[in-house]
Amino acid sequence: MRKRIFWNIFLSSLIAALLLGGVILLAQYRSFETLMFSELSTECMYVESGLSSASDEQAYLKDLPSSDRVTLIAADGTVLFDSSSNASTLKNHADRPEIIAAKATGEGTSSRFSETQLIKNFYYARLLPDGRILRIADSQKSVLGMLGSLLPTMLVILFAIVVISALFARYAAKTIVQPINALDLENPLGNASYDELAPLLTGMERQRREIVSRMTALSEKQREFTAVTENMREGFILLDAADRMIAINGSAAQTFGAEPAHVIGSHVLMLNRSVGLQQALEQSKKNGSGQATLIRGASTYQVLASRVTDNLSPAGTVILILDISDRVAAEQMRREFSANVSHELKTPLTSILGYAEIMRDGVAKAEDTRRFAGKIYSEAAQLMSLIEDIIRLSQLDEKTSLPEMTTVNLKEICEDVCLRLQPQAEKAGVSVNVNCSPANVRGIPKILEEIVQNLVDNAIKYNTSNGSVGVTLKLVGNRVELSVSDTGIGIPEEHLSRVFERFYRVDRSRNKQIGGTGLGLSIVKHSAETLGATVQLQSKLGIGTTVTISFPSVD
Repeated sequence: MRKRIFWNIFLSSLIAALLLGGVILLAQYRSFETLMFSELSTECMYVESGLSSASDEQAYLKDLPSSDRVTLIAADGTVLFDSSSNASTLKNHADRPEIIAAKATGEGTSSRFSETQLIKNFYYARLLPDGRILRIADSQKSVLGMLGSLLPTMLVILFAIVVISALFARYAAKTIVQPINALDLENPLGNASYDELAPLLTGMERQRREIVSRMTALSEKQREFTAVTENMREGFILLDAADRMIAINGSAAQTFGAEPAHVIGSHVLMLNRSVGLQQALEQSKKNGSGQATLIRGASTYQVLASRVTDNLSPAGTVILILDISDRVAAEQMRREFSANVSHELKTPLTSILGYAEIMRDGVAKAEDTRRFAGKIYSEAAQLMSLIEDIIRLSQLDEKTSLPEMTTVNLKEICEDVCLRLQPQAEKAGVSVNVNCSPANVRGIPKILEEIVQNLVDNAIKYNTSNGSVGVTLKLVGNRVELSVSDTGIGIPEEHLSRVFERFYRVDRSRNKQIGGTGLGLSIVKHSAETLGATVQLQSKLGIGTTVTISFPSVD
């Protein structure tokens, strides 16, 4: 702004100075013309006076000391004498303006411009008593001629005008702009400046308040947006029309191992160039929405892309990234469970049908009938146990047919279960040691009994000859911990994360020998979760296993 003001003032002052100089020059030139005619009139009067007393007019006129041109013209326009030229060679002057005026009024004036010589001739004519006309002429440079002769001086003057105009413009611009630059735009009405700026400052204050209000509302919406997106478990990415990221929440950034501040403004494929993400984007551009599956490490994600339009024109894309690892794992477990159930049910049924067919067809000998019947009974018992475990797991999953939780003496349950399993332990050559402190928990007696039953039963089954089982119940802080440990075969480390899966067996041959269903630990885990308890398992191969269940205590 300061430069524009400077140039406006500079050009204005320069033009004004030049126009003023031109006006003064023209005025001076015009006054010079008036003065010139006055001098010519006076000179003509003196020549007329001398001419009237001269005995020899030609000699008198020739001897005049004047530098002006003197011409004596007859009444008919014939030139009788001319101080600058041979009179006989001059044309008749009867048509000259000054001659015509002198004949009419007694005196006449005129001026004529010579374009070739850039001079202006001034003529004054007076009518003599005898009818002749006396004319005095003088010449002067024209305006253009004067300008040409004065060019060096005028250039100096012009340079001075330019310098003075520049200095004046600089000073004026600085003086004008300084109060404007000193304006406090944060508080326009608090400025003491030009009165002419009052409407502008009032408008600025109104606009400032409106901008502050809108920025406050925008900031609030931005905070709300950030709070919502950052607290989302799902990944959230917002793209512009060119698929550049304009927003990404922490969940999405963590999924792709990126820093939000470093990827904003980058193309979304810079995060991940997987086929799944590209497919979701392409589908959203064609159909308005698209989805794909993305696998990163051990996690599985579902990518949902939705196109956002503004007046039917693409404005951007919203991408949601859902972690479906649990769903995929659950679906995999369901499929495995279905396959395992089918297998576990078919195996004993096949044996039962086989033995029953032999007996039905009379193929079995009389002495084998009792043995076959025993096999049928044991397989049916295993089948019944399996079905009961499946039903129990189904009830725990669906939380159906479960009684209300009450305060239960867990110590009594542990002692009763261990007493009931004592014969099984003695048969296996395993000692059971019970060390239980009095402890009450909120739960369902039957479920608590099943938990202890499965843990102690497994500890006995998977123990070694002359091994031991320890059942400990104690209060730790505000929780009750039930621990069942054994000195058995232990579990390899690579199997620890899967031992609670349904039908998962570390050693299928050993499990078949001892008659397990593979659902015991699954029932324990689901039962504990139903009661609000947590399960931890520690095991070392060849040393033993310890399962600890932590219950909320009851005062």
